[in-house]
Amino acid sequence: MRKILTFFFGLVLTSQAAHAENLSFCYDPYPPYTLGEEGPATGGMKVALLDAVMAQIDGVSATVTLLPWKRCQAVVRSGEMDGILPLFSNDERREYLAMSQETIDQVAAFWHRKGQFDDEFDWSGDYAELSHLQLGMLNGSYIDAEMEAAFEAQSEITRARDVPTLLELLMLGRIDVVAIDASVGRYVVARQDLQDDLVQIDRPISSKMSYFGLSKASGADRHLEEFNRAIATLQENGTLSAIVNADY
Repeated sequence: MRKILTFFFGLVLTSQAAHAENLSFCYDPYPPYTLGEEGPATGGMKVALLDAVMAQIDGVSATVTLLPWKRCQAVVRSGEMDGILPLFSNDERREYLAMSQETIDQVAAFWHRKGQFDDEFDWSGDYAELSHLQLGMLNGSYIDAEMEAAFEAQSEITRARDVPTLLELLMLGRIDVVAIDASVGRYVVARQDLQDDLVQIDRPISSKMSYFGLSKASGADRHLEEFNRAIATLQENGTLSAIVNADY
């Protein structure tokens, strides 16, 4: 009898595994939010958040593939993949994505060389105080239209392909300030051991919430309520905060 029951439960577990749904998510390589090169993600803040959400939803799992950003959006729009890790919401994205409730508050900030300003310098938030300086930003990035207009009225913004290149230009004095995601900046500065050379201005440029995007074309949007309940639970029990503040 014990052998029969063992065999029976083995069949049940096998059947459940066979019918478990796996959702396919994508994002671009963007430490500390996603770690790894193109292909399967190896970790990161947003990957950890997805894992925590999946742990709250029975019968559903998820994998994350890192792709070039435009390709990621295209395959989710077409329904070839099921979702995008937390991203900013806009009208265009809401056409093909069901947006979850708020997840991570992504802050953008200025960085500059240590000693570049007086010790008493405290940016008030008025771009006129900084716009005479040469600004560096990532290719294709958008942070704040008013900020960009203020700097571009003085000189063309210097663009670079990645954050390490921006920080190198900053260290060389080719640019005076860099505007980037604060979490990304802290991650790269720490790993390049530049804590004694570069400083983040405390006052943020902008603060925007990000959301999981579930593909309408693939039908993954049917899990929206489950995602929202899971995110609410993670916010209430402190897991979301722990994920955001972890060292990646």
